[in-house]
Formats: sequence, structure tokens, C-alpha cells
Amino acid sequence: MREQDFAPYPNRESAWRDLAAWGRGLLDRAEGRKPEAPDWETLEGRARASAAAGVFLPFPYLQAALGLDWVQSQCLALALLPELEEGFADAYAALEPVGEGFLTAGLALCLLEGTGRGELRSALAPSGALMGCALEPAEGPTRLTTPLRPERRVVDFALWDAWEEPETPGLTLVPAGNGAPFPPELWDLAGRMAEYLRRAEGEHTTFLLTGLEGAGRRTLARALAGRLEEPLLLADGAYLRGEGGEAFRRALLREERLQHCGACLTGLDGVVEEARTDPAAAAWLGELLDETARAGGVSLLVCGESWPVGAGPAGWRPVTVPLPLPGLEESRRLWSRLLADQPLVEEADPARLAGAYRLTPGQMRRALDSARSLARWAGLDGVDRACLEEGCRSQLRRDLGEKARKVEAAFTWDDLILPPRSKRLLRSACDQMKHRPQVYGAWGFGEKLAYGAGLSMLFSGPPGTGKTMGAQIAAGELGLELYKVDLSAVVSKYVGETEKNLSAIFREASRSQAVLFFDEADVLFSKRTEVKDAHDKYNNMEAAYLLQKIEEYEGVSILATNFLQNFDEAFKRRLKFIIPFPFPDAHYRLLLWRSVFPKKTPVEADVDWEYLAGQFELTGSGIKNVAVNAAFLAAGEGRAVGMEHLLTAVRRELSKSGKVLTRADFGEYYMLAEEDDDGEF
Repeated sequence: MREQDFAPYPNRESAWRDLAAWGRGLLDRAEGRKPEAPDWETLEGRARASAAAGVFLPFPYLQAALGLDWVQSQCLALALLPELEEGFADAYAALEPVGEGFLTAGLALCLLEGTGRGELRSALAPSGALMGCALEPAEGPTRLTTPLRPERRVVDFALWDAWEEPETPGLTLVPAGNGAPFPPELWDLAGRMAEYLRRAEGEHTTFLLTGLEGAGRRTLARALAGRLEEPLLLADGAYLRGEGGEAFRRALLREERLQHCGACLTGLDGVVEEARTDPAAAAWLGELLDETARAGGVSLLVCGESWPVGAGPAGWRPVTVPLPLPGLEESRRLWSRLLADQPLVEEADPARLAGAYRLTPGQMRRALDSARSLARWAGLDGVDRACLEEGCRSQLRRDLGEKARKVEAAFTWDDLILPPRSKRLLRSACDQMKHRPQVYGAWGFGEKLAYGAGLSMLFSGPPGTGKTMGAQIAAGELGLELYKVDLSAVVSKYVGETEKNLSAIFREASRSQAVLFFDEADVLFSKRTEVKDAHDKYNNMEAAYLLQKIEEYEGVSILATNFLQNFDEAFKRRLKFIIPFPFPDAHYRLLLWRSVFPKKTPVEADVDWEYLAGQFELTGSGIKNVAVNAAFLAAGEGRAVGMEHLLTAVRRELSKSGKVLTRADFGEYYMLAEEDDDGEF
């Protein structure tokens, strides 16, 4: 019979009536009566004619979407009939009581004349489209008595045309042409992805959308749906790893086919990380992405890191689409747009925010929301600078583990007693971070540098001269958190472990934009030794690796050493600032003595600061220790801090380094210094 000889159905109700008549005809024949009903070929022909006439019929669409063959289509139709008319349930129960009113494999074999066991077994294969998507999974192998129950979602779709929104928790449908105002850069990137798919000529493709939280990965997925003018299925990967993971996977693949759309999977960062070292995790995730790409034509994975090379099914080649942090100039423009209509108590500087905090666009918006909340809590009429910076810091991750500890930035420039040149160098270094958007962005220097947009400093000087204080002041000036890296916990005797530890530190630091302070960096950066054995070779490699990570890091790295002469010259040349913290002479010791006591501390007026500064060679740290100990001595006596307390504390401080003071060292003040029981000072 020719195609044009089939009359189209005027609507879906008439198609269902014909399908029900076909089912009753099969029952009549099974019971020995002559059927008076349309055959399956007629139903198929009228369905094709309806499609040509523009009449939408859910069941033929379902057949095509799931890719069902002739036998599978008839089995699904028989399974759906009890949902359409109650009489079919009674008839099925009479013919096959074990099915309890549902179709069974044996009943299907009985009703579908001409279908053999082999064909039916193939149609009901667990990996096939029918059992994999349309029918509830059987417990154990499919037998003749196995009930063939249609999935609820398939029933609703086929009978009631309920296909706009999936009901499975964790699945969300983004409709085609949702009209969202996409950022221009993401819309352009989505255009490139859409063009790639068009050139792929129907091959299924997986895109890996990599980047930090808030980089716009989900927005890019929606923009791709807009470019393709197709819906997009968002799937929360957390549901795939739970108890109902297999049911969720079935629902995901079924929905892709029903909606004729791709899927975007989120919440699988942990699995991606596992896949780097666990082949089983890599195989599981690779197969999932390949399977979802086949079901919907394209799949997307939102993840923080790129996919491990070589992991996944044979022949599977995902396409990585990185969404990096915005550049300095782009960050400045984003901040300018965000702050344009924001009520501000004081004028905000977008360039400063861009230079100090490397945030994704999503993090910027959340930072501003946080700043508004902080301002309301403080009773302000608008957002001030402090609220903005605290809002930015709230978006930064703080997970540097046991190899680094946070140091509170408790000091200001007034607390730092250094020669003018050293202080100017430190201020210039901080200014480089503040003015990065202008120099690297607006002035174009960023285009000339492949890397090295961060700030690296080397603080050199004896212990106690203020290197840690300088790091705290730099962090406070830039509004960033300071983490002191414990190199003893980083450096390992095992080959490759030191590099692994350093990589983890810099990876986490890049997410938190922390200032990294490596104290006693001589451990790694001493002069390169002549390579006599493998140990020397790996020592040199570890130092070179740390320097490489410092150069790549776009934040602030500070190295501190007590012995600058031990630093390799090649290493020193690659650092941006070398700032000396010299042992203080008498002039700077006097400044330290005069500034060491808080204003609230009672100090006797006759304390001889000039004598203390000139007589005793102490670093700033030593002077601080003396001041604290003297304050406790005075508090124990219920008096103000006097000269005798200070001299006693000086004697005790110097004795820690093995220096024994005599009466001559104290001069005219020897009577005030406390003696030990043996009569020695």
C-alpha cells in the first residue's frame, strides 16, 4: 500500500482509539475470535501521514525518540493499553494471572503473532532502548512471567502529553530560546561551540566546561542551548552517586531522548578528582558522559579541573572549554558595571578591587550582595570600602591544609621600623599589585607577558628584624589574607612529593588569592650544588619548581631568608623585589624602643631610651620580648615599667643566645639589674 493511501489522524484521541482497537483485535485472536481491527502496518502508515500533515501524536514521537524497532514498539503499546482503558488490565489478568493486570513477556509472545522468542528476547534486552528507558527494570533476568510495567514518566508523556518539565528531582529543563541576556563573551563562545557541533556532522560530542565557581560555566551551557535553539537538561550529579544513582541515570537518558536535547552535568568535581588516580572512576564518568552525549547529541560537564588525559571509553575525545578568571581590565569593567547603580557611602575604586581580588563574575555579584548585607547590619545608608572588601574576602576559599597557617595582619606601616629605602621598596611592591589593572590592562603590558603578572618578593635579614611583620603589613595593605607556609612540612625526602605539595598549595592559594609567605626559604633556594648524586639533582629540581610556581602565581609570594649570600644568583634575578631587613643600628633601635610599648602601658618618665638603644644590640623582635617581660615584672610588683624591669628583661633576653652580661655592660645602671642567686648577672 502506498503512503498516500493512509489517511492521517485528525487528533491524538482518534489515534489512541485505533491503537486500543488494535489491542482488542490481538486479544480477540488470542481467545479464538476473528479480530476486526486495524493491523500494525495501518497504524504506522496513518502515523506517518499525520506527521506529514502536522498533527502531533505522542506515541509515534515516543517510538522515534527512544529508537524503538517494530517489536519493541508493539510491546510498549501493549504495556500502555491498561493505562488507557481498564478493560485491558482485566483481560491481561485473565490470560496471564501472574502479571496482575500488567503485560508480561509471555503474554506479549502470545499476542504478537509471528514474533519468535529470539526476537522478543532481543527486544527486551536489558541494554536495549525498551528496557533501558521505557519499561521499569526487571529484578533479575527477564523471564516469560516478568511483568512489563511502563515507567510513569513514559505513561504521562504518551497518554497525557506531559513533557514540558521532568518530575525527577535533580533534573531541570531549560526551555529553548529562554531569552536570558547572556554576557557577550559567553554568547560568542557558545557560538563557537555550536559551530563545532554543526561541523561534527551529527557525531555526539562532550564539552568539558572548566573553571572556578562563578566563572559562568552553567550560563555558557544555557547560552549553547540558545545558540542551538534547543532545550537543555540540567542534571545534578550528586543524585548519580547516591543509592538511587542507577534510577537517576535511566531518568536522565530517557529525558534526553524525550526532550531531544543535550544534558549538562554538575556536582561531579569529586569524581573528576578521583578519576586522576582511580581508573574505575575515570571509566565510570567517561562512560556516563559518552552515553549522555549519544542520547542527546551533546553532553556538557561542569567541572573545576580539566579531564585526565586518556581517561574514558576508547575513541572518546572530549573537548575542553576553559573559562578562566577574567583579566584585570575585564575585572575592572565588570566592577564598574556592578557598582554603577549601587548606593555607596564612599567612592569605590573598581581598579583596586580588580587588582586585589581575582574573582569570577559570579563571585563579584555575590561579593556585592554580601557587602550590602554587611552595610545594612552596620546601619549604613550604602556600601563602604570596608564592606566591599569584606564581601570580596568572603568569596575566597581558605583550604591550604596543614602545610600553611593563617597569620592575622595585625600591624600597620607605623609599626614597621626600617631604613627609608627598604620601606619605599615595600610600598612600591604593594603599589604594583594595586595598579595592575592599569599597567597590565589599560596600558597593554599584559599582552607582552606570557606569565609573571603576580608579585614576588624576597625579604632578607637576620632573625627578628621584621620580615614576618613586613609580610603582614603587605597583606593588610592589599586587603588579602596571609598564609605562612611551613617548608619543613612541604619538603619531602621522597621523589616528587615536594613538587606535589607545592602544587597543592599554589592551587588552593589561587582560589583564595592569599599572600603566601615562605619563611626560611634557604631550605630550597640555597646556591645550587654540584650534582654528585640523585639527591643533589632533585634538590635543584625542587627549587626550580617552586620558582616556576611563584612566577605562574598571579597573587603575592614572599620568600624570607636570614642569609641572602646563600641564595643562588639565578634565583634572585627572577624575583621582582629584594627588600633588605637589616640589623637595626642605634638610631633604629631607639625608634623601636620608643614605639614598642602600647599607649596604655604605664612607663616611668626616667627610662633612659638612648642608653638602652646604644648599649644593647637587639633586633626588633628582641626589643619586643624585653618590653613584654618587663611589663610582667612591673605588673608583679604593682608598679609602672621602670629601668630596673627593662634591664633585668634585657639580661634575660641576651642570656638566651648565650651572652652573659657583666656589671661593666650595665655601667651606671648595674645596681638596677637583678642578680641571680649565685651573684652573677
